[in-house]
Amino acid sequence: MLTNNHKSLLYYWSVRYFLIMLASSAIVGMITLYAIQKSALSNQYNGMKQMVRDIGKLVEEHGGELPEDLALNRYLIDKTEQYRLQNRPIMFIMDKKGRIVQQFPEAPPHEAAQLRSRLADIQTGGAHIFALKSQEGHPPFLVAVHPVKISSSITGYVLYLMPKVNALQGLLHFRFITLIGLATCLFIGWGIVYLMTQRLVKPIQEAVDAANQIVAGDYNIQLDKKHDEKEVHELMQAFKEMAERLSRLEALRTQLLAGVTHELKTPITSISGLIQAVREGVVNGEEAEAFLDSCLRHSNRLQKMVEDLLDFNSFASNAVTVRQELFDLKNALTDITTRWRLSQKQQALELVVEAESDDTSWQVLSDPIRIEQIMVNLLNNAKDAMIIAGTIRVQLSLNLTELQVQVRDMGQGIPAAEQENVFEPFYRGENKKRRVRGLGLGLPFSKLVARSLGGDLVLSESKPGKTIFTLSIPANGSC
Repeated sequence: MLTNNHKSLLYYWSVRYFLIMLASSAIVGMITLYAIQKSALSNQYNGMKQMVRDIGKLVEEHGGELPEDLALNRYLIDKTEQYRLQNRPIMFIMDKKGRIVQQFPEAPPHEAAQLRSRLADIQTGGAHIFALKSQEGHPPFLVAVHPVKISSSITGYVLYLMPKVNALQGLLHFRFITLIGLATCLFIGWGIVYLMTQRLVKPIQEAVDAANQIVAGDYNIQLDKKHDEKEVHELMQAFKEMAERLSRLEALRTQLLAGVTHELKTPITSISGLIQAVREGVVNGEEAEAFLDSCLRHSNRLQKMVEDLLDFNSFASNAVTVRQELFDLKNALTDITTRWRLSQKQQALELVVEAESDDTSWQVLSDPIRIEQIMVNLLNNAKDAMIIAGTIRVQLSLNLTELQVQVRDMGQGIPAAEQENVFEPFYRGENKKRRVRGLGLGLPFSKLVARSLGGDLVLSESKPGKTIFTLSIPANGSC
């Protein structure tokens, strides 16, 4: 017994989508955090540059130092608020020799001691920002430098210090809330994906259940046709049509078994009875001869049914090849119809062969033997459709791509409900079942032969008093 190790589509896609969403969220989160940090650093750099520039201008206006009457603490706090610099202000004013002229606050952080060893980084002659080394795991300090110019010469430098901003640090303070929010978003996203996948899985499961129902021999399946998705709707529609076709084929198979049994049993029973009568001397002389003639007719009929079955099976399995040769289709049709008419005992039957134009060349490259098989089947079908007498017309025409042979009879016509089934193997209409014996292979066999020749056979029209079958043959091989 085979074990089912396959996971359901619902499980497979919901888990896959969840993992994709998780990975996507992580990637988007990393990109977002990077963008936030980069934006925060950019804002810090711009704020520090503007801050140190304003202080430098004020220093230049007062000869190299800030005015003594300036409330330095208030001034610096106002500037940090103006430029959205969050930390406590730290400022130094140096002369061109690197000596500190002014500073705020009086007790700066320990990192400021690095300034004496970084004079080369300070005294570059232009405004810039550089970083000090971090200490004791604290963020490194950034130093914004602006030269003080008096009479076009550099007399000193203004320095503004603050820790390098870390936007992620603030997010870490809310990591619990962040994780809850992220988990909530993932759960909601997974739920949406689960519901969407379940909606997709439902029609597929319906199709699986219907397939199992068909395997069990029940073709009366019920499928939900209310699907908005085009592909799902087409799948359900195609599956429904397949089930209906299988149901028809099953009915035809049952009908075939009953029909073949009946068609073979009847002549066999007749032959057995007739031979037994002759053998036991019940009949003799001319009457015995008549009995033997009847046995011969029944045996010929049996042989014809077996040949029909074998021919149809050969063409259905592509085991028969066609032989191409160049011949005149009009002359061939005339010969075929003449031979067929001479074999018929129904004297009241009229057969007319007509061509579209006498000037047209009807040379065609095809298989005349296969065309005769088709025409004999069509003519027999037309004869059976007319109960007493009538006219059968065979009309030949030519267009740009194909030659067409139409066989028209004056019979009672094929009911509209039966027309779509006339080319189904073993199918026989209700009227024909009662009047004509056979297996229902004539038209299906003829259609197979026509397609093997590169053409087709179709029912063009059927109504009481007029039924037309059209045989088409490719004209690309005609001269």
